[in-house]
Amino acid sequence: MKPSSIKLFDVLFPIATLLVFASAVLSFTGLQEQALAGFGGEGEGARGMAIWMVTASIFIFLLLASILWATISLLRMGVMRYVLVLVVLYALFQNYRELTVLGPSAGAWVDLAASLVAGAAVAILFRRDAKAWFAENPDDRATP
Repeated sequence: MKPSSIKLFDVLFPIATLLVFASAVLSFTGLQEQALAGFGGEGEGARGMAIWMVTASIFIFLLLASILWATISLLRMGVMRYVLVLVVLYALFQNYRELTVLGPSAGAWVDLAASLVAGAAVAILFRRDAKAWFAENPDDRATP
């Protein structure tokens, strides 16, 4: 059976993921313009490609977040906690850059909230009961 720390992680991590998704929705036009500038083109073909790229990026993020959650919560791969620590630290660094370079925006504040919630979720993974859960012998484990 999952300890309370892992159950709390199962609540907080999807909340952080949804906040990042909400930030992407709030920032969709800006992201689309950045992608369009990256293509160096104008017109409907370039705009369609930019929209596709932003949508694909959001989908890939959701897929990677799901994989991270599953490897931690379902497969009990304790090493993935450290990968998630690196991801959250990078996100906080990007939040800092976004707020200082581009200035405050609704998307930036939602991103920061997502990073803080994800940080709390990561911290929970290092509590005593979570550590013991990850350290259990695989042969002695009951189903989740």
